[in-house]
Amino acid sequence: MKILFIVYCNGSHLPIFPQNIAYLVSACKAAGHQADVYLQDIHHFPDSHITQFLDESEYDVVGLGFVAGYYQYRKAIDIAQAVNESKRRGDFIFVLGGHGPSAAPEYFREILKADLVVIGEGERFFGEPEFTVLPDEKKNAELLTVSNCVSSDLNFGVIDDVDRIHWPAYEDFPIEIYRLSQFPTSKETDFCMPILSGRGCLWKCTFCYRMVPGFRPRDPWAVIDEMSYLQKEWQINHFNFSDELFMSSKERIHLFCEALIKARMDPIPWAETKLKPFKWDCSGRLNFAKPKELELMKRAGCEYVNYGIESLNDNVLMKMKKGLSVQTITEGIKATLEAGLTPGLNFMWGNIGDNEETLDEMVSFLLAHDRCMELRTIRPVTPYPGSPLFDYAVENGYLEGVEDFYENKHINSDLLTCNFTDIPDERFHHLLFTANAMLINNYTGEVRAQNLARARKLYDMKDKTFRGFRPI
Repeated sequence: MKILFIVYCNGSHLPIFPQNIAYLVSACKAAGHQADVYLQDIHHFPDSHITQFLDESEYDVVGLGFVAGYYQYRKAIDIAQAVNESKRRGDFIFVLGGHGPSAAPEYFREILKADLVVIGEGERFFGEPEFTVLPDEKKNAELLTVSNCVSSDLNFGVIDDVDRIHWPAYEDFPIEIYRLSQFPTSKETDFCMPILSGRGCLWKCTFCYRMVPGFRPRDPWAVIDEMSYLQKEWQINHFNFSDELFMSSKERIHLFCEALIKARMDPIPWAETKLKPFKWDCSGRLNFAKPKELELMKRAGCEYVNYGIESLNDNVLMKMKKGLSVQTITEGIKATLEAGLTPGLNFMWGNIGDNEETLDEMVSFLLAHDRCMELRTIRPVTPYPGSPLFDYAVENGYLEGVEDFYENKHINSDLLTCNFTDIPDERFHHLLFTANAMLINNYTGEVRAQNLARARKLYDMKDKTFRGFRPI
């Protein structure tokens, strides 16, 4: 079968490598399908170009995947319209997937006029030599999940052994462009790439929707093999482990980091070469942010750990089932900084139990601990469809359902979708503006101080290394 995946444009000058689509392309090719990618993210084609492209092409399947979000929702509507306007629309199946459609399949199948929604990991669908839904049957296609949208004689479910999944189809993408995107601690000369070391998360926070439960780690040496390939082919020296949660346990941290250190010191047995110098970032869990583990991560090349802190109030943390305490958070961030790592500090306000004092606590913490490597602000909590918080919002009258969420309430990630506090909406937004104004001033003040220091060094010390004032 001939399959086309659409990688939509999100307005970024330098887009990040679309791992999800690259994994599906590999699955398609392994099953004997022809898989192409439409790279709107790089070329910034207008949506009307999709219609023109499909009019001039012949495909059996057109796939579109996206996460939940106000921008992604509006973009998906526009792309779906372009797909459905093609004069060849009757010749192909229009398939949706990802966290957005998987959480509300019936809604998205109807509003985007798609033929089916693949729920869960798409490799289960696209990795089959034959699809159950054939082109002449697609008009009557029912809502399909990963477990029943392919051959019925195979037992499909969660892909337990993630090491059996083929690498992303790097060779089918312009990595020379994608490697130019940067991470918080990247230098101008770094070549950067996201890479998965595992899938899933062990925690069940109320604000989060998970397509697949649990955490499934890859073998560290399988990941190292992929890193070596990326170094050899595209000179990648800055990796971002884009797992939902890299720091899943102390044991996992030790196993992975010790393998990375060994690969930096000794030749990889099957490659007969060592990994070239590299650095990496990851998502962290403050339960495991202890001095021993963080120092090991530092020795293994880690520079940046992105933490989902969310709140600095024990009552709020308990209500969101975060599995953290304020003491754990405070000690973990202190240990991260002492290990020489940069922490990413993510907070959201407006959850059940939040008030003006809990916002003040977040601001004080950020002002005290933020290294200003990036602009950090506080956003209101969003009850995304599929999450326990969404169910709570519907059951308690904050939302009428999925359509109300996307069409009426979730208009921007930095504005209220549902107000779970006792604070009136206008005052809520005023307080959030005041808090974020302090954080913005703190960040711009640090940037200003750094530029002034460079200027002082230039003129007072006649700094010969100065190469002009550039953004910091």
